[in-house]
Amino acid sequence: MTVDTIKAPVSGTLRRSFLEHEVWIFLFGAILLNALFIGAISQGVLPMKLYNFGRFLLLGLFLASVVLLARGPRGVLELARPMLVWRIHPAWYLLALGWGIGMSSLTLLGKGILTGQGLAEIVMEFGVLGKLGTIVTILVASFVGEIVWVSYSVDRLQRKYSMFVASQIVGVFWTLWWIPMVVFDVGVIPGLPPFFLLISMLGIASMCAFIYSHTHSGLAVLVLQVMLNSSLLVLPVTPREGNITTFASFSVVYFLAALTLHLCFGKNPLLKSRERPMQLES
Repeated sequence: MTVDTIKAPVSGTLRRSFLEHEVWIFLFGAILLNALFIGAISQGVLPMKLYNFGRFLLLGLFLASVVLLARGPRGVLELARPMLVWRIHPAWYLLALGWGIGMSSLTLLGKGILTGQGLAEIVMEFGVLGKLGTIVTILVASFVGEIVWVSYSVDRLQRKYSMFVASQIVGVFWTLWWIPMVVFDVGVIPGLPPFFLLISMLGIASMCAFIYSHTHSGLAVLVLQVMLNSSLLVLPVTPREGNITTFASFSVVYFLAALTLHLCFGKNPLLKSRERPMQLES
C-alpha cells in the first residue's frame, strides 16, 4: 500500500466535510471577520476611508475565498451566474421596484391615520440621492448583498431547509453582520434598535428569498434591494428621519407582508426541512 492510497481517502473525507459545512464556515467567518474589521476602524487601527466600500469588499472576497477552497475557480465564477438571469416575467421587476417604497408608504400611511396627519406623513426627500457617493454605495451594497446573502447563502441553505427557513437563518446572520456597525456607530443610520433591526432583516431576507425562489434571478433581487435601500433614504421611516416607533412599525409591516407572500404564494413548503444527498463538486 503506497502513501498516496493512504492519503487519498483522508483527503476526500476532508473535502466532503468542508463542502458539507461550507456555508456555515462562511456565515460564522463573515461575522467574525467583519467584527474585527469594524473594531479596527472604530479604534483607529485602520483608517475610516476604508469603511465605506471596504466592508463589502471584505465580505465578497471572503466568500470567494471560501468557495475557491471548497469548489475551485468554477465555483467562484458560478457565484455571479444568477445576475445573468434577466428574462423573467415583467411583473417580478414591477414587484421588486415597488415593494420597498410600498411598504415604507404603507407604514407612514398607518402613522398618519393614527396621528391625524393622513397622507401628510408620506413626504419624500430626494436630496440625499443626488450625491454620487450615496448612489455608488447603494449599488455596491445591493450587488454584494445579493450574491452573498441570497444567491449563495439562501440557495445553499435551502438544499436542506425550506426557502423560508433558509431566509430566516440568513436574516439572523445578516443582522449579526450589521451589529458591530450599530454598536460602534460607524457609518450607519444612528439610533437603530437591534431588535427591530433583526425583525427588518428577517423580512428583507424573506422577501429576497421569495423573489429568488420564483425567478432564480439575482438581477430581480438586486432591483429589490436597490429600491429598498433608496426608499429608506427618501422616506422618513428610519429613527433619524422619523422615530424609533416608525422604524419598529416599518420592520413589522415589512416582515408580516413578506411572510404573507410566503404563506399564500410560496413555491416551497414554509417550514418543512428537506435533506439532499451531498455531492462532491469539482
